[in-house]
Amino acid sequence: MVRAKRSLSQNFLVDHNIRRKIVAELAAGPADEVLEVGPGHGELSDLLVGEVDTLVLVEKDDLLASELEARLGGRDDVRVVHADALEVDLAALLPGDRPGLLISNLPYGITSPLIFRFLDMRPLPGRMVLLVQKEVAERRAAAEGSKVYGALSVGVQARADVRVVFRVGRGAFRPAPAVDSALIVIEPHADSLNDETLRALRVLTRVAFSRRRKQLGKILRSAPEYTLSAARVDGVLEACGLSPQARPETLTPDQFIELAGRLMEAPREAPDSST
Repeated sequence: MVRAKRSLSQNFLVDHNIRRKIVAELAAGPADEVLEVGPGHGELSDLLVGEVDTLVLVEKDDLLASELEARLGGRDDVRVVHADALEVDLAALLPGDRPGLLISNLPYGITSPLIFRFLDMRPLPGRMVLLVQKEVAERRAAAEGSKVYGALSVGVQARADVRVVFRVGRGAFRPAPAVDSALIVIEPHADSLNDETLRALRVLTRVAFSRRRKQLGKILRSAPEYTLSAARVDGVLEACGLSPQARPETLTPDQFIELAGRLMEAPREAPDSST
């Protein structure tokens, strides 16, 4: 048995009941192609083998990849890919051209980069079932106005519906992590945002939530990313139906998308020196 490596944020899920509940949320059937990232010893994989059309396992750890290949690699319906999920083209690993399903017990150390990498897949997975740190789950699913609502919440919810299904105590893992976990289900929207809009949205949320206690008008007038006059900023906000006094945490993901688009189109000019 390969021991968990702290350098790879490995915590193996040993609770069989939790494993079954996680796989049940994927709702995968005989016609589905499933991508699992970070399968470990196959804790979730073993419940999917033979139940789906194709199972692709992406494992970075050398020893774990070898273990999975030796145990499952001889099957026609399983493919073990020894690669870093942050570097490999994940969508290209699935054999078909239709959306597959994705499941993962995500390493805590790279949770956010992996989630956004999943959301950049084309085609997008039809459903993602992810076991993550509890605080990460709460931020991803947070509604506007809550204390944990921020750039990460908007970045995910602008492209998908997110819900927290259940919490998982640290005792379900070996070695036990220092924090509890939670299962989230991410279901991407049918109409995906184009790359230009996504880039504009990332800029806006970074600017807005780095100064979340300030009013939106003041934030945008002083942001070097936009170089807009006070009048231009107020005009953009008015076109979006937003008050210059609004705080970033009160805007919905859809409002952020609209504002990002209008800011992207606004002519650049020297901002007022008084702001």
